[in-house]
Amino acid sequence: MRYLFIFFLFFSLFSLSNACDETIMIDSVEYSIDDVWCGKLIDTMLIAKYEDLSRISDSLCFKDYRIYIRTDAKIAFTKMAQAALADSVFFTAKSGFRSPSYQKQMIKRRLEEGKTFAEVIRFVAPPGYSGHSTGYSLDIATDSYPFAKSKAYEWLSVHANSFGFFETYPKGNKTLKTWEPWHWEYLGDE
Repeated sequence: MRYLFIFFLFFSLFSLSNACDETIMIDSVEYSIDDVWCGKLIDTMLIAKYEDLSRISDSLCFKDYRIYIRTDAKIAFTKMAQAALADSVFFTAKSGFRSPSYQKQMIKRRLEEGKTFAEVIRFVAPPGYSGHSTGYSLDIATDSYPFAKSKAYEWLSVHANSFGFFETYPKGNKTLKTWEPWHWEYLGDE
């Protein structure tokens, strides 16, 4: 009886760990989505169209990057960055809208570098699963490293919500395995 119980327990745990039946294709290779991303596929109706996007001012973009996000998010980000600057805090947008095809290219590059799919999706969302595709997510950068110990992060933690921005993956989140203090999402008045 004990062996039957152990077998049942092992089978149940094995079934739970492989419960996700979602997959993606990259270069004719099918990859299984792990439990961290399972069920988090972005509804295609929420993916931004290029006409929905506005370019963030060069002065608020990291290096020579050209960052696009939805117009309402861009307006709010600009106001937030100006308010931070008034408090002697400076940060820039490092990444904004990324299409599912761009996500696929990011993953493909890392796979070609010899990383496994499981390693890559610990830090890069699978195509179709990234909040960046909605046009409302931003990765924010500052001159200080690590970002979590910067004045920018401290300022954002206190003030970003009043501009409609929320830390997408805060410390201890149940959504991802990793804390991403630089990743913020515009939710407006929600």
